[in-house]
Amino acid sequence: MAADEKTILEGKIANGRARLEKLRRKNREIEIKIIMCDIIDGRKNLDDVPTDLMNEFYMAVEKRIQELRYMDSSSKST
Repeated sequence: MAADEKTILEGKIANGRARLEKLRRKNREIEIKIIMCDIIDGRKNLDDVPTDLMNEFYMAVEKRIQELRYMDSSSKST
């Protein structure tokens, strides 16, 4: 295999890995949104949700609370 071919293939692999990571993050965001919707719809049992996903869900909720508090304080100051 020529050095040029190897470089091209390595670049394609790197691009593929970056795309895969981006899709994994997007998938995780969708999973968190699904849990949020389930809870809003009345789901009470989260025993089947993996711990790492619950931690990310908790962080997403905390982030949203902070955003809402910021929006609320901004609207009161105007």
